[in-house]
Amino acid sequence: MAEQTAQQSKAQKASAARKTVDKWKKKKWFNVVSSKIFDRRPLGDTPGEKPKNVMGRIMRTTLDTVTGQRAKRDYSISFKVNDVQGQTASTVVSTFEINKGTLGRTIRRRNSKVALVKRIPVVGGEAMTSVVVVTDRKATNAQKTGIRKLIEEQVATLNGKDFELVVQELLLGNFSNELFKKALKVCPVKKVIVSKSTFIETK
Repeated sequence: MAEQTAQQSKAQKASAARKTVDKWKKKKWFNVVSSKIFDRRPLGDTPGEKPKNVMGRIMRTTLDTVTGQRAKRDYSISFKVNDVQGQTASTVVSTFEINKGTLGRTIRRRNSKVALVKRIPVVGGEAMTSVVVVTDRKATNAQKTGIRKLIEEQVATLNGKDFELVVQELLLGNFSNELFKKALKVCPVKKVIVSKSTFIETK
């Protein structure tokens, strides 16, 4: 009886192994590329039996990988597969975020951190976005209030755009530079950082 049970167990394991091998034989490899704003640079390969199995997958990398700019290495960025043509899986940005260690090193005791989290209405949903202004010295409450107002005004210029265009402006455009110049009129500023932005789809 024990011998028969052992044989059955071996047969079941062999069958499971064959099924696993068969599944992998059916899978294809799809080339995942970044979104258009990053010139559809290659992100890597992902397996799947059919294109529908690849849809919605997330590929995460560092921003310097898709921009070629070493200064962007402190950002991580995630791309979501939204279309598959042949063996190529196209993506859109789903979120980006700066390394918390980098953000922490920017802020010192003699500085003030003025942070604001805003929901930006974009095509198909919202962009939950965090903006940080680091002053060059301690800011007064009145100065902090003034800077927050400037952040709100600058963020409002992105309302109603496609999230991809919002990302392009936040990471590669003049958003931070424009806000920096305006904030300087309130108090000395060390840096403007867009620390995070995430697309939230409308249900």
